[in-house]
Amino acid sequence: MEQLTPQQPKNISNQLKQSFKSLLKPKSIVQITATAALVTSGLFLTESTNLTSFIRHTDFEKPTLSAFSVINPTVKYGFAFDTFRVIEKKVESDDMFTSMLMKKGLTYKQADSLARVAKPYYDFEKIQNGKLYTFLGRENQAGFDYFIFEPDAKRYIQIDLKTPSVKEVKRTVLVKEFEASGKIKSSLWETLVQNGMSYQLTDMVEDALKYQFDLRKFQDGDEYKIIWEEEIVDGRSVGVKAMKAAYFKEHDEAKPIYAVHFDNGKERGYYSKDGLPMRDGFLKSPLKYSNITSHYSMNRMHPILGYNRPHFGTDYAAPEGTPILSVADGVVEEARSGGGNGNYVKIRHMKPYETQYLHMSRFAKGITPGTHVKQGEVIGYVGQTGLATGPHVCFRFWKNGNQVNHLNEKLPQVSTFTSEDSKKFSDLSSTLIGRLNKIPLQNDTAIQQQKKLFQALRGKP
Repeated sequence: MEQLTPQQPKNISNQLKQSFKSLLKPKSIVQITATAALVTSGLFLTESTNLTSFIRHTDFEKPTLSAFSVINPTVKYGFAFDTFRVIEKKVESDDMFTSMLMKKGLTYKQADSLARVAKPYYDFEKIQNGKLYTFLGRENQAGFDYFIFEPDAKRYIQIDLKTPSVKEVKRTVLVKEFEASGKIKSSLWETLVQNGMSYQLTDMVEDALKYQFDLRKFQDGDEYKIIWEEEIVDGRSVGVKAMKAAYFKEHDEAKPIYAVHFDNGKERGYYSKDGLPMRDGFLKSPLKYSNITSHYSMNRMHPILGYNRPHFGTDYAAPEGTPILSVADGVVEEARSGGGNGNYVKIRHMKPYETQYLHMSRFAKGITPGTHVKQGEVIGYVGQTGLATGPHVCFRFWKNGNQVNHLNEKLPQVSTFTSEDSKKFSDLSSTLIGRLNKIPLQNDTAIQQQKKLFQALRGKP
């Protein structure tokens, strides 16, 4: 094996860190969760804690085929593109893997054989529209030498058409931590997206919060702070690895709400500051996005019947066909049509709770009496069957056999942590919550600068 001088590991490590310096905050950290392969004249540096391991490995990218015969070559997939004929396209709806190869000179038998060999890495019978593929052929030679396909941003499948052979190449993945803060100016979703957060992160944030907070209650001036990790490939984000912790504070409340992500291989999910699982509560609403049009009331004018009578539910208006979610784990007791209730589902949860969902347009597939459902599972779709003036779901909540206003109920949470889990979570929570509390609220100028950074990280203008 070729030898490097003792000084080289340090220099190479500094180059790696310097390339991300412009993206890092002073308190941010870079964690290496996959082998960081650096091209050094054909050698690969595996960056670990001591930065002293050097290996050759075909599973990571490296320039090949006269890569260094061209000054400043364009290197992609480990090849110097300047020395090849290159065809780069995206898969179209009528493309088939075998026909794509046959158009480049292979027989059906050869193409089908390659598809079979590649199947452990990717099933080319299910090739997806929009995915990038590349053909490489040597200059002044007939035919093509390589077919390269990207199933996702973290890897690609390289097929040597001449040998023939197939291999999966895993890209270097860096994990970088970010922080963000600000004030709500509309809904939580709109604010985070407008401030540069990805849809994936925004969905994670809402998922962490929805069990403890009615998402429709956010108002202008409410505060948020978030700590999360992004996976980085070639300087671009390829997705959120984890939403580690979040802070939310209503402008007129003294105490904020915290959500901390914990995963020890057995327990996984979002937990409150005190270690209670946030998902073990009931969802605050059976719809992800909706408006309350009628509250629980002992004396409400019925819009169709024309006289006052109790309204033992909460009406959530939404477009017809909007998915209706079970607010907690349970067993379906009823799924039928019942007069003024229209199509409805009733679910028995842990004692002493039951819920009912009225006026559905239809039931979800498989929702029948006796079916076990999970919290957040779709049980039906918004409609206006029965006595209804428009599409909505009337959500009813029982406690000890009596219908109550669920928005006023303090619903139970149960910790499943062992003493060892509790200690681990306590240490993690103390660290993350301490960091959240120290994150300053950013002003509009800082938020706009941050937005540009996040968009650039995702390759957007």
